[in-house]
Amino acid sequence: RRAAFGANKFKAIPPKSFFRLWFGNLKDPTLIMLMVAALISTILGAAVPEERENSAWTEGVAIWVAVLVVSLVGAFNDWNKDRQFQKLNAQKDIIEVKVMRGGKELTIPNHDVVVGDVMLLDTGDKIIADGFTIEVHGLVVDEASLTGESDPVKKGAELGQEPWVRSGTQITEGSGRMLVLAVGEQSEWGRTMALVVGEVGETPLQEKLGWLATAIGKLGFIVAVICFFVLLIRWIIINKGFPMDQFSEGPLQFFIFAVTILVVAVPEGLPLAVTISLAYSMKKMMKDNNFVRVLAACETMGGATAICSDKTGTLTENRMTVVKGYFCGQMYAEVPPLSALPAGAREEIVTNVALNSKAFLMVDDSNGKVDFVGNRTECALLVMARNWGQNYRELRDIHHDQTVEVYGFSSERKMASVLVRRHGALRLYNKGAAEMVLSRCTAMVNAGGESQPMTEAMREELMRTVTSMASTGLRTLCLAYTDFPESDPSRPADFFATPHEENLTALCIVGIKDPVRKEVPDAVATCQRAGITVRMVTGDNIHTAEHIARECGILTDGGLALEGPDFRVMPEEELLPLLPRLQVLARSSPRDKYILVQTLKKMGEVVAVTGDGTNDAPALKESDVGLAMGIAGTEVAKEAADIVIMDDNFSSIVKAVLWGRSVFTNIRKFLQFQLTINLVALIVAFVAAITNGETPLNVLQLLWVNLIMDSLAALALATEDPTPDLLAKKPHGRDEPLISRHMWRFILSQGCYQVGRGMPSHPRLACASCLIWTDAEEKAKEDISSMVFNTFIWCQMFNMLNARKVEDEINVFAGLFQSHIF
Repeated sequence: RRAAFGANKFKAIPPKSFFRLWFGNLKDPTLIMLMVAALISTILGAAVPEERENSAWTEGVAIWVAVLVVSLVGAFNDWNKDRQFQKLNAQKDIIEVKVMRGGKELTIPNHDVVVGDVMLLDTGDKIIADGFTIEVHGLVVDEASLTGESDPVKKGAELGQEPWVRSGTQITEGSGRMLVLAVGEQSEWGRTMALVVGEVGETPLQEKLGWLATAIGKLGFIVAVICFFVLLIRWIIINKGFPMDQFSEGPLQFFIFAVTILVVAVPEGLPLAVTISLAYSMKKMMKDNNFVRVLAACETMGGATAICSDKTGTLTENRMTVVKGYFCGQMYAEVPPLSALPAGAREEIVTNVALNSKAFLMVDDSNGKVDFVGNRTECALLVMARNWGQNYRELRDIHHDQTVEVYGFSSERKMASVLVRRHGALRLYNKGAAEMVLSRCTAMVNAGGESQPMTEAMREELMRTVTSMASTGLRTLCLAYTDFPESDPSRPADFFATPHEENLTALCIVGIKDPVRKEVPDAVATCQRAGITVRMVTGDNIHTAEHIARECGILTDGGLALEGPDFRVMPEEELLPLLPRLQVLARSSPRDKYILVQTLKKMGEVVAVTGDGTNDAPALKESDVGLAMGIAGTEVAKEAADIVIMDDNFSSIVKAVLWGRSVFTNIRKFLQFQLTINLVALIVAFVAAITNGETPLNVLQLLWVNLIMDSLAALALATEDPTPDLLAKKPHGRDEPLISRHMWRFILSQGCYQVGRGMPSHPRLACASCLIWTDAEEKAKEDISSMVFNTFIWCQMFNMLNARKVEDEINVFAGLFQSHIF
């Protein structure tokens, strides 16, 4: 089928070749000016006999070599960066999908899907091929990305519904199955959208540094123009006119010198350093289970002051197990054997577990290992049924044709249901948050297996049981059912379009344990030391949430825990004073999470928020950094997120903060290094030009300095690995300036030292050193030029070492040998 209909892949857009990138670098305006000057210098040096005798053409050739090296190094950096981004971006398109093959439910990568596969569709999934729906349960698809229509489309075979689904669209509600008919470039998405390529926009830090580089470049241009005209006027006065036979020694040299000053002054290395640092960090973050989808998130994460985290799977292991329960009127300290339950209730509990679920278990026949696919809570119930010796797959096959409607879990209802034809009636099997389901129960199954009316006293007893289990950190679920007549003339045709989850009969309440990840308490403590407030936002019972939050170290003495229904109706003026103390938000909806993020941002916080559900997308988009779960997260959530946490682990979020701070710190390192050189080079060139019309550094020397400072230093300083002490500092937040007071002190003190002490390299100091040129012989000029050049280079080597620290650290050599580039 793959050979006949093609693979589910699109043609990769070829990256720019090295020579194309090199040619792009040669288009830089300053390099073009240098090449024009070099061409004129080479021609005049070779054509004019006097110049040829003095080998004047060699200077033009040397400039050509310098331009070639500068452009090649720049092209190599661009080429290396593009390859890294290409590898990382390729990961974006790989997702796991569920299919039916050989009668079994499997998960496979999307590029392995072939025409003829039956795909299982669920809320939040991204459709990765064109197909025809063969089974739907309230399936609604958002096709805006393909058609531009903002209204979701209901799918199905009924009149007025469309049975076709298209790749590139997303499921917003319901579930179903589809037969794959077209994949890859044969799909509608492949034919219409595969060639649409968007350029990656600049990050805020790149824009800020781009503006800074432009401002410094303008200053350099002014200095270059002044130097050119000062030197030109001086030359005209000395020569009492404009002798054309000395053009190459005068105006041409002054022009080359002015252009070179511009080359040195323009800090092309600033944006380059950001790009290198981001590309390097993205690659390293992938190893730390952080897949960066939006480049700006790398730097923003370092300034995070608040993290709003889910509980399940992020703070806990997402390894759920049913450990105790209240079955048929009796409390059990552990899951009872099936034979201990009344005969009538056994079948109903197992049927509820099997049918009211979209999850499945994948068992490795070689070692018996069980992998969970789908909702982990549902998987825990399937494992309970499996331990009872029940085959949930057989039950699903038996009742598949009798299934009338499936109502998936929603965060608003906090429950899920399935409507099945059974025993001559329509039975609705329901499960959900225990207190929510119990509030809708009017009966319960007793120890004899019979249904009896639920009194208020019984309801209160059951609620106390729920609170008792939740207070030990267990997630509590209630399984129930209700019946409807199979046919009822008075019932509207669309009666079952929405779930009717009332007048339920409770079967059992189960307590599900999900242990806290061992590394989480330390990770939370690290965040708190780093000045980041961690808040738990969960849909669980408040008692469960408080217990887990205390275990993680999130809920502290004096901390506040609120429930979603209370939080969402609270006026802003009442809420704002409580927010600094708010540490747990339980029984929350996606809307509550969105309001929390929005309010925290109003207070000036830089907010990172985790999410895994389709309805979490607005909160993920609203936050400064959206973090989607790679394992439990839906494709809609991942599309809305900036970073995907591949292992769903909170400690990986802490690593993202560390890398974010590292990017910001590394850019600051290079910034103070670069600005020091710009300051020194401009002052020396300007003072030399206006005092005696010469310069201690010639054109080639300035070009080599530019090569070292713009390329090699950017590579070394921008790729230093983060150190744990970065998490001991407060976050830089939203408004902290890029150049701190410590950095200004460094730049000015280093600049003054190099200008006033290092640059003369001669007993005469400062500007007086420029006067040496008037009386010195040619040999002395060369010696002084060489000495000044070497002094300047060594100053920058030590400057680069000093620039590794941007605070008041004394030991600038700490961690030096951990960077192989240094």
